[in-house]
Amino acid sequence: LKDGTRHSIEGATTSDYVVTADDVDTLLAVDCTPMDDNGRQVGNLVMEFANNANKITCDPELQNDVNICISRGRADFDVFVLMYSPEEWEHATLVLRRTGYQVNLSRKDEILIDEKYSPNVQIKIPIGRTTQFILVSSRGVNLPFNTQGITEPSTEDNDIRLRDLTVLVFRAFQNKVYLTFCVRYMVCVKLSVPFSFL
Repeated sequence: LKDGTRHSIEGATTSDYVVTADDVDTLLAVDCTPMDDNGRQVGNLVMEFANNANKITCDPELQNDVNICISRGRADFDVFVLMYSPEEWEHATLVLRRTGYQVNLSRKDEILIDEKYSPNVQIKIPIGRTTQFILVSSRGVNLPFNTQGITEPSTEDNDIRLRDLTVLVFRAFQNKVYLTFCVRYMVCVKLSVPFSFL
């Protein structure tokens, strides 16, 4: 993690792993225990770093796309959101703004959620779901999203890239709000005045 502590990637226990937006700005390593054909340990734990032990970075084109979205102060992403059953993906628009986000259902022209960023809001990428991410609202509601089949031309690489772009832009806007929160808090403490989040 950014603070130097180690963190296992939940579910990443197979011989292959795809780097995602979750890995940006981290050191990524693999722990491996040598085993023989009978499943017995034949050596000590081995750790090998990815990327020549350098932090994982965005490719320049993706980072440029993130920067463009941030400079505009708003980004609209076509996505699918999982509604009431495991197979009911509904087309929606995820609108990311400087201060908050909104999920608009396309078919119903309905706002599913509209809230400001807060420390409780999270966006996660589940292991093994190459085009999916989960948004956890400030009330703790999990909203699964999918970018599969959204991009033109529709390829898995483009769908994964859209998922990562969405996640990175969301986190960039949220981090800017959090930094503003921290500065406001420090000023209020220094001046001994009451403070509220937003």
